[in-house]
Amino acid sequence: MNKFQINAPGKVILHGEHAVVYKKPAIAAAVGLSTKLEFYPQPESHVAVFILDSLNCTYEIQLQQFNEFVRDFRVKYPESKLECTAKLLEDVRVVIAKQFESGTTNSPKHLQSQKTFLSIYFLLAGTVLAAPDTELTLKTGFKVHIDSEINIGSGLGSSAAFGATLAAAFLIITGHFDEKTYTKLENKALISQWAFELERIMHGTPSGVDNTVVTYGGMLRFVKGQGFQTIKIQKPLNIMLVDSRVNRNSADNIAKVRHLWETFPKVVDSIWNTCEEIVADAIPLYENFGNAKDDSERFEKLERLFQINNELLKAVGVTHPKLEQIFAIAFKRGFFSKITGAGGGGYAIVLLPENYESNQVYWKLKEELESAGFGVQATTAGGEGLRIKTLED
Repeated sequence: MNKFQINAPGKVILHGEHAVVYKKPAIAAAVGLSTKLEFYPQPESHVAVFILDSLNCTYEIQLQQFNEFVRDFRVKYPESKLECTAKLLEDVRVVIAKQFESGTTNSPKHLQSQKTFLSIYFLLAGTVLAAPDTELTLKTGFKVHIDSEINIGSGLGSSAAFGATLAAAFLIITGHFDEKTYTKLENKALISQWAFELERIMHGTPSGVDNTVVTYGGMLRFVKGQGFQTIKIQKPLNIMLVDSRVNRNSADNIAKVRHLWETFPKVVDSIWNTCEEIVADAIPLYENFGNAKDDSERFEKLERLFQINNELLKAVGVTHPKLEQIFAIAFKRGFFSKITGAGGGGYAIVLLPENYESNQVYWKLKEELESAGFGVQATTAGGEGLRIKTLED
C-alpha cells in the first residue's frame, strides 16, 4: 500500500441562504480552503491510528477486534449487502458506547469526540463491508493524519471535507479504486455517497449539498429535494472570507426565520421569490465571468446582486452587529459583501476584483478588518474538488 495524500475543499454559499429551506434555488461553491489527509501504511502494526489536529485528539482501532466486528456483522446480516446502513450504524454505536463508557462527562467536547470516532469506525466498517472482496479483512495497520484550514462549525463544510477525505482513503485501502482511478465519475459518486453518510451522523438531516460540492468542486445550483445542476464557470471567483468571531446556531436562525414566515407569509414569500431571481440572474454572470478581456461590467452586476441579497437576508433578521460592522468597513472601502450561511454570526463574504493583491485599497481593507478583531482570509470560490496524490518515500 502506498503513502498518499487527499485534499478536499470546504464550501461557501453564494446565494439562496434560508430561501433554500423553502425550496428555492441556492448556489454553492467549493472554497479555496481545504482539509488534508495523509495516509501512511504501518506494515508491522495491527492498529489503525487517527491523528486529528483540528480536534487535538488521537483515536486507535485495534484491527483484530475490528475484523471480528465485521465478521459478526456479515453473519448477522448475510442478505443485507449493506443496502441499509442504519443496521451498521446501530451496531457501531454499541461498540463506540462501550469504548467511551468510562467517560463520566457529557461535555460538548466529549460528545463531539464520541461522534467523530463513531463516524470513523462506521465509515471504515462500511467501506470494508461494501468492498469488491466480499471477505475482506484489514491485515496490517496504518496511520491517518488529518489537518484542516476550515474552522469547525463555521458553515464552511468542515464535516463534509473531513468525511470526503476519510471516505476516499477508506475506499482506496478497501480496494474500490486507487489513487489514479478515483477521478472516474462512479468513484467520485461513491466518495460523495459515503461522505453524505458521515454528514448524516454529524448533522442528522443534511441536504447533500456539502458532500457534493467538496467532492466534485466548482459551483452548483441546487433545490431542496430536486438535486443539483453544475454551473460551468470559466474560472474561480476571488473572495474574502471574514470571520465575525461570533458563534452561530443554524437551527435557532432557521427557526427564527420560520416564525417570521408564519407571521408574515406573503411578505417573506416575496423575499424568497426575489432570492430566486437573484440566483437566476447570477448564474449567467458566473458562467461567463473570465470570457472577456474586460469583466468589469459583469463584476459590477455581481456586486449589486451581493448587496441586494444581503439586504434581503438582513430583512429576515439573520444579521448581527459584528456582521454589520464588517459590511460597513467593506462598503467604506468600496467593496460589496454579504452574509454567507445561516447568519447570526459566522462568516461574511466579500467580493474581490481581479488582481486585488496589487490594489492598495484591498490591503487597507484587510488591515482595518483585522484591527477590528475579525479573521480575514483571501481565497476563491468555485475551485477544484477532492484531489488525491501518491506521496514519495
